[in-house]
Amino acid sequence: MRLSLLLLVSMLANAQGPGAASDPAYGPLTQAYQSLQAKQYDEAIPLFLSAIEAAPTRPSIRKDLAYAYLKVGENEAARDQFAEAMRIDPADFHVALEFAFLCHETGMRAEARRVFDRIRKTGDATSRATAERAFQNIDRPLAET
Repeated sequence: MRLSLLLLVSMLANAQGPGAASDPAYGPLTQAYQSLQAKQYDEAIPLFLSAIEAAPTRPSIRKDLAYAYLKVGENEAARDQFAEAMRIDPADFHVALEFAFLCHETGMRAEARRVFDRIRKTGDATSRATAERAFQNIDRPLAET
């Protein structure tokens, strides 16, 4: 449900903005979102990669690619795309949380702890609360050893 809502919002934002016809990523993104709607995630992934080549500084494309990777079980690839989106837009705390959770799941616990710590100190209220809980879940066992 969360993925569908995020993809729909992103699709509308990308497709309906001014100058959509002149957007170099428009074609591959349109096809990628059609593939996602048809649950053809393996077909959407190369289309998102083409869109990234056309518009490498747009974090929303990387976020959507990351969610497509998650759908096919490619957690490390998803983590790496969230990392790039976070590098482009460090103020997107939702992306940072996604990245940190995937770091934790893929064995990069020190990086997860670092990102959760940053978010719990600088994020919006909801992100701070989530990051605080996650940070404590990682930090508590370290403090007990």
